[in-house]
Amino acid sequence: MTLIKYTIIFIYSIFISLFFSMSSVAKELFLPMDLVSWEYKGDKFSCSLSQTISQFGAITFVAKPKQPLGIQVQSYHVKPPYERAILSQVQSPWALNTAPITVDEVDLDKKSGQVSFYTDIELLLEAMAQGNWLGVRLSSSNQNNTFDVTVPSVNMTQAMADFNLCRAKLPAMAYQDARDVVLQFKLGQRVVSSSQKQILADLASYLKHDKNVKRVLIDGHTDNVGSNVANLQISKIRADDVASILRENGVRSSLMEIRSHGSRYPVANNNTQDGKAKNRRVTIRAIRKEDAVKRKGS
Repeated sequence: MTLIKYTIIFIYSIFISLFFSMSSVAKELFLPMDLVSWEYKGDKFSCSLSQTISQFGAITFVAKPKQPLGIQVQSYHVKPPYERAILSQVQSPWALNTAPITVDEVDLDKKSGQVSFYTDIELLLEAMAQGNWLGVRLSSSNQNNTFDVTVPSVNMTQAMADFNLCRAKLPAMAYQDARDVVLQFKLGQRVVSSSQKQILADLASYLKHDKNVKRVLIDGHTDNVGSNVANLQISKIRADDVASILRENGVRSSLMEIRSHGSRYPVANNNTQDGKAKNRRVTIRAIRKEDAVKRKGS
């Protein structure tokens, strides 16, 4: 049975080469199934599922907060004369339809040695879970000058399960988004809206993951409509409500510093309705340990 399977694979590799090109400059690398070993790595903020390929490089599924699932191809072959990369879903040799299905195409950066794909990667990963394989083609303006790499999805089940579990636990925000969040308030609005509650829930998911966050500064602001005393009170109500929502989502009270400023620090002209709308706000800033050190030293 094993001999038959490897015979099929051998014939299949020949078929793939013929399917793509009959030219002598076409190259094809088929990773033998006994060399396939998908490797999972992950932490609180990133997950990867990678296959190293001898004489080529590595192909890696990459998941990060608030980013689409991607595939990174790192290879010293990602350079001229190749100009374009094509990611494909490849049927296993014993499938009825063995024609590759294009998933994504991107132009190559001539100097990077790396190319990334972000279109329909979820569908490709699901297809690989069902037994389909992965293909990458490097091509040039000379259509006969190609380099094709085919990677089976064998020996992948546990690594993929770990990868998907890691993805499910990623926070809903990245630090680039969490470090400065601004919630705008409508005229007369005193508490956060349902959509703003979701933003705060996403922020809380990040804050609970990042142990380097030492402080969360919550600052309430208003426009200049009304008295100073009234504006201070409204800005406090808004800031307190934001803190309350974060607390409900698991952020420690000891981490939060709540301040209310009324109309004292406008970011826009209060003489226009648009300016007033921008000034009615609560800002939330996540201060990490290294940020605090930089501020102290500056």
